[in-house]
Amino acid sequence: MNTLEQSLNRLEKAVQNIGQSEMQHKALERPVFDTKNTETKDKADNVQNFVKYGEKALSSQEGTGSLVIRKPSISDIVEKPFAPTLFRDIAGKAIVQSDHLELVREKGNTDAGWAHETTLGAETNTADLMKILIPVHEMYARTRISQRLIDDAVINLESWLLDSIERKFSQLEEDAFINGSGEQMPKGLLTYDRVQAHAYEWGKMVEYRTGANGEIVHADILLDTVASLKTPYLSGACWVMSRSAFAEIRRLKEPSTGRYLWQPSLQERGGNTLLGFPIILSDAMPALKAGTPSTSIAFGNFSLGYQIVDRGEFTILRDPFSAKPFVEFYVTQRLGGDVVDFDAIKFITAGE
Repeated sequence: MNTLEQSLNRLEKAVQNIGQSEMQHKALERPVFDTKNTETKDKADNVQNFVKYGEKALSSQEGTGSLVIRKPSISDIVEKPFAPTLFRDIAGKAIVQSDHLELVREKGNTDAGWAHETTLGAETNTADLMKILIPVHEMYARTRISQRLIDDAVINLESWLLDSIERKFSQLEEDAFINGSGEQMPKGLLTYDRVQAHAYEWGKMVEYRTGANGEIVHADILLDTVASLKTPYLSGACWVMSRSAFAEIRRLKEPSTGRYLWQPSLQERGGNTLLGFPIILSDAMPALKAGTPSTSIAFGNFSLGYQIVDRGEFTILRDPFSAKPFVEFYVTQRLGGDVVDFDAIKFITAGE
């Protein structure tokens, strides 16, 4: 018997001892690969083929070798980007422990005058007081996930779900603060009646019209809007507009030079400003469309003009019993909002 055949015999005996080695591993309580008798002959043939012909029995290609290669697994969900909601950051905010907020507001100002040394001055008027009541409303989300999916998922599905609901709530409230009807939701600032500046009265919003439907013809209307806001409100004032309105403003040019009127900030991350006031872009503001009237721009001191009312944080009810084998999540948040000072906010309407 030549040396090669002796080596092969020794290798075959070693393969046959795999079963004994498995028993030893079990005694040590260590996990081992399943080695059945039907596979022993195949392993022996693989060894002989490799020694005789140089063939590889295991590889990283589609085959048995690929089973031991670590496969990539899902570790996160690529979330769909969403527009930032910033109106809450610029509006007034209050937290209540009941189902509404009551405010007493001055309507107008108390009069005063100069007195003469020897005569009694005429009686002066006192500012009217009015009560404003802002009720809180409830947002909700009700969804289900199977218990098996929660157990087997490689990510924390509950955390992802609650984060997703929180983002949707922020978008829902932003739209309500601007467009809400006031029925089972906050009353939006765009839902009030609007008048021209000369016809202003409490309870109505002042608007300036561009003279062309869906177009901002010139920059003078921006200057007029800023000038119309009373001095006490200018500190802390800002613009709120849609992205399309912002794009239209950036296209405005000086008639004589053709240069753009809007200039970006030279400071790193300085933010956008217009006539010295910050710009807040909101997708809840109506888009500017050629030929269609729209109120796409608001200017004012929103912290004084609009009041947001919060009744606590999220309430999360996790119910694994009522809809087995699903786990039901019922998430709520209570809040309200309304205009509290009609002098503090002005509109620009792209219309005739």
